[in-house]
Amino acid sequence: MKSRSIRCMKFFLTLFNIICILFGLILMGVCVMNMREKKSRPEQQSALSRGVLSFLLTLGLCLVVTAVLGCIGALREHVKILYVHASFFIFLVSVELIVGVGGAVLSAWMGGSSELRVQFYRNTTIDDEPTKYQNFWDNLQSENQCCGVDGPQDYAIIHRDIPASCCARAHPLREGNARRHLHATCLNERAYYMRGCEDVLRQKKAFKGNIFIATGIIFALVEILCVVLALWMARTIRSERRKLQANLQAHFET
Repeated sequence: MKSRSIRCMKFFLTLFNIICILFGLILMGVCVMNMREKKSRPEQQSALSRGVLSFLLTLGLCLVVTAVLGCIGALREHVKILYVHASFFIFLVSVELIVGVGGAVLSAWMGGSSELRVQFYRNTTIDDEPTKYQNFWDNLQSENQCCGVDGPQDYAIIHRDIPASCCARAHPLREGNARRHLHATCLNERAYYMRGCEDVLRQKKAFKGNIFIATGIIFALVEILCVVLALWMARTIRSERRKLQANLQAHFET
């Protein structure tokens, strides 16, 4: 008859590892969808974003493999697999901690640079591919409901009219009289977006960053719990097996 402590540890260790498997699969799915989306928009894809997505995809795969090992070790009460499982999770937590601290330092160091501002003025100074950069800004302003870098006044600085993508009603329409009329009405009534895209994107980035940090902390704690439970269960199983072996040896000796 197995002890109650081993049965409890087996249940919770299996449960936590199933949660890690689900999280790893969700993480891999999100990364794949983001890779496909960025592949369809190469102008919004950078080497840094590709590297981050590749790292998260690899992390999700390693998390799934490690959690599967944990489930096997817990269900079969295999001591060596439990130790391997705990070692892998210790390695993953260490990597997550190093990458998290490094990412925070890099983000703080690069916080003052404005790549968006460079792209905005590139849109006005490069004549080779004006349509490419104008389409980028039209999509950016329409999707985020913003105008310019710091606001619509940026277009006055570069001596250009505020585009239709800054107007909520004009941009969805096709080129034609209706769109031109709504665009002119938008400019006359000053009904265009007043917020700059840099401010909007900074807030969205901060919101996503807070969600990412909170999720990372929660699952780092789950991983640490898996490590503690795996090591505790392995030591308990080994100890009980030694006691059983000693009792059997003493029984046969008598």
